[in-house]
Amino acid sequence: MTSRVPDTILLVDDDTNTLKGMRQFLSKPDREILTAERAKDALEILGTRSVDIMISDIRLPDMNGIQLMEEVQHHYPGIDVILMTGYGSIQDAVAAMQKGAESYLTKPLNPDELEIVLTRILQKRALIRQNKELLKRLSGQHVVPDILGTSREIREVLKAIREVAPSDVPVLVEGETGTGKELVARAIHRHSERSEGPFVVVNCAALHENLLESELFGHERGAFTGAVKQKKGRFELADGGTLFLDEIGEMSLETQAKILRTLEYGTFERLGGTQSLQADVRIISATNRDLKKKIEKGTFREDLFYRLNVITIKVPPLRERRGDIPVLARAFLERFSTIQKKAIEGFSEEAMRLLERYEWPGNVRELEHTVERAVILCRGGEITVEHLPAHIRELIDETQGEQAVVLPVGTSLKEAEKALILKTLESTGYHRGRTAEILRVSKRKIEYLLKAWGLEGLGRKPRKGV
Repeated sequence: MTSRVPDTILLVDDDTNTLKGMRQFLSKPDREILTAERAKDALEILGTRSVDIMISDIRLPDMNGIQLMEEVQHHYPGIDVILMTGYGSIQDAVAAMQKGAESYLTKPLNPDELEIVLTRILQKRALIRQNKELLKRLSGQHVVPDILGTSREIREVLKAIREVAPSDVPVLVEGETGTGKELVARAIHRHSERSEGPFVVVNCAALHENLLESELFGHERGAFTGAVKQKKGRFELADGGTLFLDEIGEMSLETQAKILRTLEYGTFERLGGTQSLQADVRIISATNRDLKKKIEKGTFREDLFYRLNVITIKVPPLRERRGDIPVLARAFLERFSTIQKKAIEGFSEEAMRLLERYEWPGNVRELEHTVERAVILCRGGEITVEHLPAHIRELIDETQGEQAVVLPVGTSLKEAEKALILKTLESTGYHRGRTAEILRVSKRKIEYLLKAWGLEGLGRKPRKGV
């Protein structure tokens, strides 16, 4: 059995005697007490240490205590804050509590009162921690609630998440835009030992090269035009947690080199700075590009690829797991019906048939937006074809023509079965698994019958060199 981690408390006050006295009466075997005389010192400590509670004077020489609290809440949202002052007033107390302070005390401090407040907060934190651990045990690490589906393809993704989450190795998530790569990354984080730490996202495609570097590593005041104050980067903010690098394939070679160095040596510097910094982070990256092709073209570093690609999870496009479309569509319908306060029971058969047939180039995200639009337009108790976008409604005539299987009177059941299977195969692009789902038989039966008919290679491209 592992020993309990001590609760860490940071005391911030510009009065040395006050700090000494507070440290003395708050010290206990299961607590670690840190001290700082300025807000700047406190922020530096928070950048390198994990802290549970900060107790700060509201009058500090370099920053107002409420401003310090706001900085802490922004960068370290898991820390509880107690504010104190020798100039107590109702206005200060109201402002502090409205902005998120756990409690507000006036000087001279009553040790018993402070201990009561502190114990209450620590007990609350312990209860939250126990609830998280209980939920994790109850789930048995087998449930990933945000990733829906029952298809074989998505079950393989869920299995990979469960297997890789407990380790600390880098993971590369591959998949088309809109398939849910960030959901996979968040699920890995949530089921890992870092689940109580931060999950920090960087979209490498959304930021200019210079801004991306500043976002990743931070910058010092005056590092460039507009850098009016020091800023921590995402590596620092993700300390103790997970850093998710989305669309890693869009990163410049120069930034790739700096990322590689950070991964190799575990250190980095802010832009314009000389101090070597460290951050304990797990890297999960994602891409919708073929990184091996980018390596061949010289636009992506091979050494960085192998650093990030210790484990790969491939998220399938929605068109390759059509059996999950009804599950996802109903989940989105329930969510958006609640938001819009509408009593919509479901989809008409024809509307659902069109959703299942559509190719979904935008994947799950496009399906989500389509259902949201349908809920907004719906005035009755059911989503029908008229509530779907025009480009999906256009499939109606195509569907009616292609689904018709005309058989002359006297056709045997075996011949009818063959005609139906071949027509369904044609409509699915000769996808055996999808055909089996539509006809509600096993994929093995489809393959067995094709082989019996001498058509096992139907619709498949011949191998090169054959």
